Amino acid sequence: MEGTASGHAARVSAYATVGARLSLFSDRQLADAVAAAPGLGSGIGGRSSEMEVEGRHVFVKRVPLTHIELQSEHLRSTANLFELPLFYQYGAGSTGFGAWRELAAHLMTTGWVLKNEYAGFPLLYHWRVLPDCPPAGFADMFGGVDGAVAHWDGSPAVRRRLEAIGRSVFSLVLFLEYVPQTLACWLGERNDAAQRVTSGASAYRWVEDQLLRGTEFMSGHGLVHFDAHFANLLTDGQQVYFADFGLALSREFELSTEEADFLADHLVYDRCYAPGHLLRHHLPDGVRGGSEHGAFLRDWVKGRRPDGVPSDISAIIDRHAQHSIVLDNFHHRFLTQSKRTPFPAGEARRALGCQGWVSAPGGGQTPT
Repeated sequence: MEGTASGHAARVSAYATVGARLSLFSDRQLADAVAAAPGLGSGIGGRSSEMEVEGRHVFVKRVPLTHIELQSEHLRSTANLFELPLFYQYGAGSTGFGAWRELAAHLMTTGWVLKNEYAGFPLLYHWRVLPDCPPAGFADMFGGVDGAVAHWDGSPAVRRRLEAIGRSVFSLVLFLEYVPQTLACWLGERNDAAQRVTSGASAYRWVEDQLLRGTEFMSGHGLVHFDAHFANLLTDGQQVYFADFGLALSREFELSTEEADFLADHLVYDRCYAPGHLLRHHLPDGVRGGSEHGAFLRDWVKGRRPDGVPSDISAIIDRHAQHSIVLDNFHHRFLTQSKRTPFPAGEARRALGCQGWVSAPGGGQTPT
């Protein structure tokens, strides 16, 4: 998997080979194979495992399908079927807006990869709706459904969504291209500004470039990931792959006017979030000198900077500190004051514009 003609051809070949084999399994055969696959974990967005098909590793994700989503009039619908509040879109313990949206996002991104428009997404080889048992513990981070509902301002729609997940007896099973590491693990093994990748760039500069390319591509195509932390981003050391589209929102979805406006405001969200996550969680050891992250960034933009910061890291902080502060302040208000805190889209765009990145015609973004 790499951004070359041979790498693209190999991925397309694997897509055809693995997809064809999976499509030949009956539902019973496929369900048995999934049940036998070694588990990798479970969480608020589903359960995952790994299997081998035609000599290739395949990542398997089971996303709960609720009775509402399985009604004939709602099959494959990307509408907001539970009428969830738009603040549920943020990655702060949300189960997402439904399995069909996640499927649609993967179908879109797979199409972009196959057409060689952008390599940075795992291919969706196959998908199937299969019987499953209700997921357990998906709301444990809040102490259960009641705690999760309280976290989301007591929203009745969130309760309906969570209770429906808890009763689900089918899953949307996604069979995805296997990528060996999360970006968090990969970068954690290179927590040294001096380390280089094969291109000769520092590991941090390479990651920054990959984040900018990926977020700009998604924004330019009307897609917002909303949860691009580094456990949801994967890498083989040649490319960063944006994965796990459980919270994704796209202009191709069936959106209300309010949702379309929300999406337009948030086309800068990933572009702020992903580099901001790099600054908050993955700077080399010792760069902050013991300062709290927010204070460190505020001091940085005022010119109060610790000695000894490597030049590559200093340049990355320069490019992303201002918009990271904007997003950090928003997240703090969102989590501590009100879930209805408006996203400061204008302020975020101004911060990005100051650093050479502005909105392009048609809603995309472009470097200046």
